[in-house]
Amino acid sequence: MFDNIAGKIRGAARLILLVGLVISLIAMIGIWITGGGLSGRGGGFTVFVYGLLAGALGCIGSWIMALYTYGFGQLIEDTEAIRHNTEDTQYSAEALRRMADERRRANAPKPRQAEEEAQ
Repeated sequence: MFDNIAGKIRGAARLILLVGLVISLIAMIGIWITGGGLSGRGGGFTVFVYGLLAGALGCIGSWIMALYTYGFGQLIEDTEAIRHNTEDTQYSAEALRRMADERRRANAPKPRQAEEEAQ
């Protein structure tokens, strides 16, 4: 359920866009068919403009929400990649420190060698 959350959020962004576009177009057509609740005043042009505004603003709003949602999903994916790279670097640094310590211990003079060299 919580695996690949970034991909799921980006998929939800696509769904938000699709559903928003469909609802906006249905609202636009609905306003045109019903007359937008106007009772004969202003004529058909006003109804046409209201329907067009509802459709356009709904589509733009859906697109903006989808952009924010998709961007959030992308941000999560990039953050996960940065964390994995940092962990790999951290483990590499620890391995290098261990190797350096082992080399120092291997090259360090042994106590008996130190006594023989002193004599």
